[in-house]
Amino acid sequence: MSNIRQKSPQVKGSSAPEGTLTPQESSDGAPIALSLESQQKQRRNDRSWAQRFTGTVFSVLFLFAFIYSTVTLCVILPWLSYSVPGVLNLGGFTLETGAALWCFLLCVIVDPGRVPHDYQPDVEANAVIQVKRKGGEIRYCQKCCKPKPPRTHHCKVCKRCVLRMDHHCPWIGNCVGHGNYKSFLLFLIYVSLAVAHSLALLCAHALHWLRMRGEHRQHSIRTGPAGTAVGTGLHTTVFWAVTQTVCLAFCMPLTIGLVMLLVWNVYLALQNKTTIEFHEGVTANIKAHLSGGGYEHPYDLGCCGNLHAICGVNPMLWIVPDKAAGMGDGVAFPTHWDSALDEPAFGL
Repeated sequence: MSNIRQKSPQVKGSSAPEGTLTPQESSDGAPIALSLESQQKQRRNDRSWAQRFTGTVFSVLFLFAFIYSTVTLCVILPWLSYSVPGVLNLGGFTLETGAALWCFLLCVIVDPGRVPHDYQPDVEANAVIQVKRKGGEIRYCQKCCKPKPPRTHHCKVCKRCVLRMDHHCPWIGNCVGHGNYKSFLLFLIYVSLAVAHSLALLCAHALHWLRMRGEHRQHSIRTGPAGTAVGTGLHTTVFWAVTQTVCLAFCMPLTIGLVMLLVWNVYLALQNKTTIEFHEGVTANIKAHLSGGGYEHPYDLGCCGNLHAICGVNPMLWIVPDKAAGMGDGVAFPTHWDSALDEPAFGL
């Protein structure tokens, strides 16, 4: 998809195939409200939040429970007990895990953004308009039978258009879009902290165990500096050892993968790009280079403005997990041309 600047774009006839619903048009060429049949089709495709709790989502919840219980019951409490390090680690780890879990549930439950049934493209607006690759017509979804706002894309899994769609994430059983992108970004931050904290505690406890010898080694896996025993006997020792080893095996690749994913999404957020727009931008850059021109992402408002657009105006609430979406309604977006005329609005 390419981004072009037009002052008075004209609506051309839809290129929908025969038998496909197209938006009705008024006398001046602007599309009017969707037909009742199109709205009914959209309702049939919609999934309730309960239907998003798939087997994959439940497996993530199980992994949350497994890692938290293993680190808490097998490492922190028996090894550090209620000493100052133990209380600090237990409190911090619980906060990290709780925040990550809450953000995860928000990603699953919160609607990523749907196109309003009465949406009409503002063809008279002096703005950057996303158009089709060919023909220059107003963006129109053939599957939803309705016009699409800028940055909106159709999800084949959810079977509907999603405002400011980033991607469909099978791990949350939902799309990441305008309504839940902040929750998704915070989820990556908190879950990366929680898993990295788990890995550090498990590695520290493993090193402590390896330094022991003979019977002291068998005893040390069940007790720590506080001397609190969690069980006796060889079978109990083997059980705790296997449990911690399995948890460690999960945490190592999870930490690497989640940190990489977090860095990638922070990079996109600082440029106010979605994953789809990044790939489109690569293509646009190549075409612009071949034609001797240049390409710039129209929604890049500067680092501060981009974070305001994604996380809200108040920086004190940026790290608070809530259901708040980004600034705006997800249908119209400010561009860097607009921010140049109205800089105070974005704090640039």
